[in-house]
Amino acid sequence: MKAYIANQKAGSPTDPSVYWIHLKPKEIRDSLYELHGFKLGESVIKRVLLEEGYGYRKMSKTIPIGSYAQRNKQFEIIFKLVQIMSIKSPIISIDCKKKERIGNLYRDGKCYCTKSLKVCDHDYSNLSKGKVVPHGIYDLHLNKGYVSIGNSHETAEFIADNILWWWDKYGKDNYPDAQQILVLCDSGGGNSYRHHAFKKEIQGLAKETGIDFIICHYPPYSSKWNPIEHRLFSHMHRAMEGVIFNDYTIIKSLIEKTNTAQGLSTVARFNFKNYKTGIKTKKEEIDYSKILFNKQIPELSYRIVA
Repeated sequence: MKAYIANQKAGSPTDPSVYWIHLKPKEIRDSLYELHGFKLGESVIKRVLLEEGYGYRKMSKTIPIGSYAQRNKQFEIIFKLVQIMSIKSPIISIDCKKKERIGNLYRDGKCYCTKSLKVCDHDYSNLSKGKVVPHGIYDLHLNKGYVSIGNSHETAEFIADNILWWWDKYGKDNYPDAQQILVLCDSGGGNSYRHHAFKKEIQGLAKETGIDFIICHYPPYSSKWNPIEHRLFSHMHRAMEGVIFNDYTIIKSLIEKTNTAQGLSTVARFNFKNYKTGIKTKKEEIDYSKILFNKQIPELSYRIVA
């Protein structure tokens, strides 16, 4: 059987240590019976596959589609800032989760139910009753998630409003002596490092709260390392999978059920303000005298002074 498996294997064109076979254990069993006339149980075939180094695996999204010249240096800057930040000052990781649609539409995943959930056989946009824009804030010190559920667009203003909500309702009570906030975010979307809008909105936050904001963008093509992705959003995904989103209340209740044995808890709120896109922010609208840029990678790391 090992010789048969060896004849069926194919290899990765980019990694000689990776190879696979396209046959399932049942198909191997049937083929061996047709060729040699003897029967083997699937458990025996699975054991032999395991001995030969085969496992039932899925693809892993690990190959970056682009690169950034100072990628490692920016990771070093982020690591050092996280290490030296006082426990009195919050470290938050922010991002916008995958957008969803309201309606009787198909969603990936499974859940325990008495019968299969019936949904529309097509996912046309006109069948949707609205969209869901979930923006998350993850507190690294306290292991808590804060999610704003919007229904318009992911803009810099939307992000700033959500950070202000978190600070006014939770942050300033949890960190009464804070003088600065470290914000970890990716480099695109509403918090893009290339656009002036995000800096303008954060500068407004700093002025209103009297707190300095230290902004660290993860390098392009590296957003999956943002802590919120694997410490909050991955658990949110499991809490929400396989459920029909008939209305926004269901989404809020599922998000608030997101927790782990390690102590993660999550709160959510609705933010149904209509945020407009396409608004141009000029460089002159930003007070650059109150922005201290990192000398090594100024575009990705900077402090906005209150």
